[in-house]
Amino acid sequence: MLAFRAYRRSVVHAPDPVRWAAQLLNRFGGVALSAQSVEFDGDDVDWTDVTDIRTRNLVGYLLSDAIDKQVGKLPLPRFPGRGLLLDAAGAAVLTALVAVAGKQLEEGVLDIRIPAEVHYRGVLRGKELSPGVLATLVLIDPAVRECLQETARTHGVDVLPSDDDPIVTAAHRADRIKSAIAKLTS
Repeated sequence: MLAFRAYRRSVVHAPDPVRWAAQLLNRFGGVALSAQSVEFDGDDVDWTDVTDIRTRNLVGYLLSDAIDKQVGKLPLPRFPGRGLLLDAAGAAVLTALVAVAGKQLEEGVLDIRIPAEVHYRGVLRGKELSPGVLATLVLIDPAVRECLQETARTHGVDVLPSDDDPIVTAAHRADRIKSAIAKLTS
């Protein structure tokens, strides 16, 4: 089994304080691959059940789905509208980022596509396995991404771009905001 765990003290090659901090993150994330299964954050799926894998832009994924998934694991108090608040904050930050660095996110050095959605067969319907923030950060490593994608292809699993990338939606919002500002200033 090939494991890329963000929290393993023996894997992190850093000064002692950083290794200690990484060890504290023990239960929050990781990626593990084997010939039998793929695992994100402790949840695994057999390759025989995987139907396809969808890739997403790293920045867009981090500011949308990864935060939603990770916040559910943190010991934070629940309050009404917490999910809506997080979605709105992530969308606002992503829209501002796309307005400033749009081409870099879509075609430049920031266009890093990670395998973010592992679609698989459940008992009654299809399900999805997706990484949290720390597992996403592990997937930034090109060797980890290539290993996961090549293992998927070996098992006959298609690796395709996602249909609903948040970067595209944020770009549309940024364009609308820019045109509204242009109308106000003219």
